[in-house]
Amino acid sequence: MSRKARLNKSEWCLPLLYVFTGDYGPFKARDEAPIDGTLVLLTSTLKDNDDRKKEGDFNHSMYRYAGLAQKILLKDYEDERHSRLDSHQNLLIVDVAAMVKGTDADQSDEKSPADILRSLIEGEMNSSSLMKGFGKPLLRIIQRLHLHNATFVAEGSMCCVLLKLCNELLGVSSGSVISQLYLIHPILPAKFVNNVLVPGSSNSKLELPLHLIFQDEKTRAKRLSMIRHTFPKGLTEVIPFEGAACKLGLNFLLSIMSNNYSNDEDVVYDPEYYNCLGKSLFLSSLSVEMNKYTKQYERITEDITADLLIKVNCIPSKMEPSDVTAIDWMTCERHIGALVLRGNRCVLVRSLTGQWSGMRIPSVLPNASESAIDTAIRSVVEFTGVDASEVMPIKMLSPVTVFAPNGRNIVIELHPLYASSPPPDGPLEDQDMEDEDSPYDWYLFENAAKKLDERSMAAMRTMSAALIEAANVGVLPSKWGGVFGQEAAVTDMGTIIASNRNQLSVKPEDWEPTLQADILQEVRKIDFSHLARKGSGHFKLPVTLLSGFLGAGKTTLMTHILTNYNNLKIAILVNDMGVINIDAALLKKHSVSITQKEEHMVELSNGCICCTLREDLLVEVAKIAAQNTFDYLLIESTGVSEPMPVAETFTFEDSTGLRLGDVAKIDTLVTVVDGSRFLSELDCIQTLRDRDWHADSEDQRTISHLLCDQVEFANVVVLNKCDLINNDETNRVKRLIQQMNPTARLIESSYCKVPLDQVLGTGLFSMSEAEKHDGWLEDGRFGHTPETIEYGISSFIYRARKPFWPHKINLALEDMLNQAPPYDKSIILRSKGIVWLASFPDVQGHLSVAGHHFSVSPGDPWWAEIDREYWPEGLETALKPLWKEPYGDKQQEIVIIGQNLDIERITECLDACLLQDEDLKKEAFWNKISLDEGDPFYQDWYHALTSATNGHDHDHNHH
Repeated sequence: MSRKARLNKSEWCLPLLYVFTGDYGPFKARDEAPIDGTLVLLTSTLKDNDDRKKEGDFNHSMYRYAGLAQKILLKDYEDERHSRLDSHQNLLIVDVAAMVKGTDADQSDEKSPADILRSLIEGEMNSSSLMKGFGKPLLRIIQRLHLHNATFVAEGSMCCVLLKLCNELLGVSSGSVISQLYLIHPILPAKFVNNVLVPGSSNSKLELPLHLIFQDEKTRAKRLSMIRHTFPKGLTEVIPFEGAACKLGLNFLLSIMSNNYSNDEDVVYDPEYYNCLGKSLFLSSLSVEMNKYTKQYERITEDITADLLIKVNCIPSKMEPSDVTAIDWMTCERHIGALVLRGNRCVLVRSLTGQWSGMRIPSVLPNASESAIDTAIRSVVEFTGVDASEVMPIKMLSPVTVFAPNGRNIVIELHPLYASSPPPDGPLEDQDMEDEDSPYDWYLFENAAKKLDERSMAAMRTMSAALIEAANVGVLPSKWGGVFGQEAAVTDMGTIIASNRNQLSVKPEDWEPTLQADILQEVRKIDFSHLARKGSGHFKLPVTLLSGFLGAGKTTLMTHILTNYNNLKIAILVNDMGVINIDAALLKKHSVSITQKEEHMVELSNGCICCTLREDLLVEVAKIAAQNTFDYLLIESTGVSEPMPVAETFTFEDSTGLRLGDVAKIDTLVTVVDGSRFLSELDCIQTLRDRDWHADSEDQRTISHLLCDQVEFANVVVLNKCDLINNDETNRVKRLIQQMNPTARLIESSYCKVPLDQVLGTGLFSMSEAEKHDGWLEDGRFGHTPETIEYGISSFIYRARKPFWPHKINLALEDMLNQAPPYDKSIILRSKGIVWLASFPDVQGHLSVAGHHFSVSPGDPWWAEIDREYWPEGLETALKPLWKEPYGDKQQEIVIIGQNLDIERITECLDACLLQDEDLKKEAFWNKISLDEGDPFYQDWYHALTSATNGHDHDHNHH
């Protein structure tokens, strides 16, 4: 007897596995750890005979699931509020399309792959056990994935396969793999029901929830009783569904479970989308392979997110010119594209993955829900990777038609768009250099003619004529080199024989780089070899920044410095708009250069307020440092300025790597405080607007919060006007400032008469330490022993490892400000820290209480929410003292400073705002419960988090 031939391992017909995840990075399988809480869709991406791929461009097979994956995995809090769909960490697509390989049926030329797959599924329907060529390999691969508490979904005939898999998985793992099933419009033949669903000798019922969505009442009546005999738990709905051939089961499920059922509305994938936590969608391929050394199966993943935007070219790259006459123009694909212009240059795109050769005009298939202009802009975003805000439509210009570009069987409706930003600094000719590693480049008309085919250039000539005429009549600006096509030429057999340059009747504007383009131009002129003094090497101009409220004594301190510091060449930069009250004789005597500049704010390209720089300050400091004639620079800030943005100015780096910090450095941050008004200002209920101190119409800061910011960020605090208050009040203010900023030097003064070596040349400032900022919290964390309570002023740190109910902590903070019980015996002067809210459990909250005002604002995600693969080096060690499972670094950590603090009663009050032990078990419902109780922070947090993710990234500098 001969043994049966074994199936060669290379011929195993296994499904393709893809994992969508909504996170800060792609999905990773962790050693032997189970994949928990996954939504698994058992499906096939094969098309029937009448739905095979046509000639043209097609996306990756997972592209059609990407929009749905975004909707499920990147739900914002507003979506969660109205959704019945459980929260899932990943979406696993099990695509059985590849399983037709290696079967006998696929050798037949008469059957399509879809026909072959249909035969395999029918085989599963007609047998009581899993088949070797289909069901068993599918079971093996699912078992080796180590899924845990997964939700499985199937539709149509695939429901039979899923139920058979379920029987096997439940028998082996006692239900730990599957948490629930969804069958959408199940096709369950009678024979299958009798063989698989109807129990044999056992009449036991399964506790596994099985949710059924039937297409009609007749099918429900025929199959429901038999199914419920085995699976008594679960929802049952009848939802007719027309157009099932073009609607994905997952989309259908999403529509139903989100209470937003739509029969024909698809969810469009947006590659630029981030949710309110800054998470985005990633796609990974997943496979299971045996390690040749350990002989153990390993889960292998690869990030293929970029493939979602790759077009698969299914036609020859070129067609002969005569071939286009055979095209049926009424039935071919119609794309919408964009001609992106900047002056006399346009954008062409290339494939970095080899999907096509040469350069092209970007174009995509339109979606039913978007306008032609929106589609044109989307084509630019998908092919170049730039943000949609970087281009804008050109009004009053019509699109032109491109027939069969590059010989492809498509028609492009080409819309002109204009770049919203000017060219980079430097000669315009620098733009003509090509970068093979970039998805796009800029081209003059004659250079574009060398890259594009004749059909594309015919449309370009038509467009250029319209652009030139638009510039001649004033519709289109003639700038940044002029207008695209002003050098347009008529070609004959590829040779330029005539020029149309004279068609443009308006003279192009001269190109001059903006100040922002080379904001450090004065530094760039410096000969660094001359910046050496006394053999000490490279000299950086030291800077002391003076901050403080109007009238606190900043100018008095500056006068004191100039009067008493000899043999020092000092430059002064005054940002206040008021009159400079410094004796002119003093300035002359001490060779002082004084510059007064009005405040002007400029935003960087990411538009984030925390990245806003003081352009005037940057430029003036660069000019002063470039002179190389001064020993020191004093900067008097405005009374309403916060020190941090000014300090950040010195970290500015331009595109060439040049930094202001190369020639100047912050030495000391000095805040001058009016001791006679400190307590009253801290207790003030006014805003800056009330005193006409506000920076702009959006400035909502309060007097008390600004005072705290100036004190807490200083290296040196000068407590001025001590002659106007008695010793007890002086000591009370000193004690309070020491609590607010324990690392700062505190100097008492009258008329700002202080030792100059305490405010100049101290070397106290460190940007790395400044970025940590909350040193007073660090002291409490790592064992600093509190000083003896003096003058009734003390502080303590409240900590807890449970989240706050937002409505309860809001009421507690209001009671704190109003000195209602239990705060009636305690006076809270300042409080600040990190809070954890049940309504937004993934995000840190920042609490600030100053005077009669408090704020609770959203911060960065907790580190526990970020995959450790993306943690900075050394972070795990730094977080170790703060880490506690199961919630990691999530906690309440609030410093409370005040007079006569009743710590025990305050702690009891805050503890009452926490979730109780039974509440912790309902984490999936925290957000809903918070909203039902009335979350006072919800709207502000939701809008802030949504705005924060629109187009910029930040490092996560927690704690």
